[in-house]
Amino acid sequence: MDRYQFEDAISAYLENDLSLSERKAFESYMNENADAKNLVDSIRSTMQSIKNMPDIKTSDKFMPNLSRRIEIERNRPSKKIVERPSKTFFGFTPLYAGIMTVLVASFITVGVSLWPENGKSFDHAPAFTGNITETPNPVLSNPVTPTNNAPVLATSEIDSADTTLNKKKNFKLNDKVQFVKDQR
Repeated sequence: MDRYQFEDAISAYLENDLSLSERKAFESYMNENADAKNLVDSIRSTMQSIKNMPDIKTSDKFMPNLSRRIEIERNRPSKKIVERPSKTFFGFTPLYAGIMTVLVASFITVGVSLWPENGKSFDHAPAFTGNITETPNPVLSNPVTPTNNAPVLATSEIDSADTTLNKKKNFKLNDKVQFVKDQR
């Protein structure tokens, strides 16, 4: 018998409802474990003290009044939350409505300040053409957009992906740099 079986069988043992084999297993477990014996003694003393308590006297109307009260409570409609009119603006409390108004106004202000003038968009980044060592061409404040509606593609005189051209410059560094394999 383990602890859980023992605890389940305590009330049956105290009420003499166990069979002879179950009673012997219960008593052997109780004799082997001091805590189990203390638990049975504690429950036995609690049951004895409850039996020795004096009866409580009530009026003759106690049970009918109790039954009537139970029926009233059972049939009473549940307490519903009564919604009282609240001060809200579009579902927001005044505090959140004020915060939302400030956010919307700032969003509109930022949007208007970023909107291009006259509906024309232009690139604020400087445009550099040609070689890096040359001075850059200034960007016009109002760039000229082509009048035809054909898409404008980038044009270049030299193909930067062309690998057939020999663009390497030969540097003569013999006098200035000494390489590892150079024997001098």
